[in-house]
This record gives sequence, structure tokens and C-alpha cells, in this order.
Amino acid sequence: MNYSAMIQNRRSVRAFREKEVPSEAIGQLRSYYEKTCPRLVPEIATELIVLDKDAQPALESSAGYNQFLIGAPHYLLLMSAPHSYAAINAGYMMEDLVLKLTELDIDTCWMTFTDSDKIKKALSLATPLEVAAIVAFGYGEKTAKKLRLNILSMSQIDVRAEQQYYAPKKGVHDLVHMGSWSNKSGLDEMMDFYDDMLWQSFYAASLSPSYLNRQPYGFLVQDHSIYLVQQEDAYTDNLDAALDLGIVMLHFSAVASQWAGQVRWELSPAAPDGLPEGLRSAAVYHM
Repeated sequence: MNYSAMIQNRRSVRAFREKEVPSEAIGQLRSYYEKTCPRLVPEIATELIVLDKDAQPALESSAGYNQFLIGAPHYLLLMSAPHSYAAINAGYMMEDLVLKLTELDIDTCWMTFTDSDKIKKALSLATPLEVAAIVAFGYGEKTAKKLRLNILSMSQIDVRAEQQYYAPKKGVHDLVHMGSWSNKSGLDEMMDFYDDMLWQSFYAASLSPSYLNRQPYGFLVQDHSIYLVQQEDAYTDNLDAALDLGIVMLHFSAVASQWAGQVRWELSPAAPDGLPEGLRSAAVYHM
């Protein structure tokens, strides 16, 4: 898969056509999940469940986008064994499946939920695994313009049309810090030294979807290591925050791996120097 291209081509849609995805494409997705989809924490047992539109009534009161269910011809449920890193791993894996669907010219929308047991009961799922991530997928309705919703606060909402290139709320220079938090000195020189690899990887990370487009994270480059730093956010709960971290790690590592071989994240490392209060180190990649 050309991850750079798929990350730039992916789009979240809020309205789907009734057209169903061909069984051949769903078969390709299942095969990809079984044979190719990367696992951030391979020892965590997972299962992929594909639902059709008949599942909508069961999901109506338990899942949605910002509490509103997106009607779609199909839904993906990623089930996971209980684990302290289950949600981060699920975000990493499910976003890779989203990019595979993008490669198949199929549109997607991440869904939020709060109660795994409620969803399992509504869908009559008899499994010890828990619901870890949900994505709606199908063929999106065509719109004249792509709109991006930036929620700065509940009283300050910016809706802008996208022109040609996807414009993330936080770009590379907003997300990446050098040596200590908020320091940008040396960032451009580092990007030049590593040629295009780091810029492309950080750019891919900046395009990561996050709950309400909040992007509550950043990167700290220190001593030949890149720390993914989680920031507290009043609008993002623990589950969505963990899924967001998994997604941004997938975007970064998928593109970096195309340049530098397989990239491995170390989860929950010791905190680096220079982090202000309220921030914590979620993962580290040693260059």
C-alpha cells in the first residue's frame, strides 16, 4: 500500500449512499486483516466483525459520531481482549483498515461509543472480547465542497472548505517540538538533515483524524528519539484519546517505514526532560 497517498486521499464522510460494498471487496478486507494488517501490540487477541445496515437499529443508541449514529451500508467492529493497551492497539489497527478501504475506493467514518457491553448485548455477540473500535463504511454522498469542522471550543466552531490540499488544524510546525516543549529552533535543519523522511512522516501524522479534530498530542524530538506526547483535553475522554494515539502512531510509522524499514514504537516510556505539567509521554521511536 502507498501509505502517503492513502493518508492524503482518505476522507471521513457523514452521509453514505445506500449502495452496498461488493462482497469481493469485503473479502479483500478480511484477508488483509488476517494476513497483513499491522498490530502495535501483537500479543493482544483481536477479531474483526463486518456488519451490514441491518445492524443500525442495534447501534442507534450505543454508537455514533459525536453521539449521532451515521447511517451506512456497513460497519466494522474491531473486538479486542482486555489489555491496558487495547484501545491504542485498536486505533492503530483500525486506521490501517481504514486506509485499506481507501485504497479500495471505499469511504469511512470513525464512530464513538462508551459502552462495549451495551453494544455486544444489542448485537447478540457472545464473545469474551470487548468492542474496541467502530468504523462505518460504504460509498459517500458526493458534495460540492469538502468541509472540515474545527472545534476550538463549544462556542468557537470553524467550518472551512478544503481547497486541493488537506489543511490540518495543527501542521507539522505546530505538532513538533525540539529538545524541549514549545522550542522550534533547529526543526527545519533537522528536517533537511533527514531529507524528506521525517517531514513526510510528521505530515502524515498531522493528517490523522482525531475526536472532534482536537489533535490532543504532539511530538518532542530529543537525543535521537521522537516522543509522542499526550496532552490533556477537556473534550476527549480516555477511550477516544487512546484511539487517537494509535491512529497518529500508525500514520507516522506507516510512512516512516517506507523510508527507514519497520518502525517500532515503545509504549509508555520514561518521561523525557522538558515536558510541562499536564503532558505525558505516550510512546517513543528511537531513530
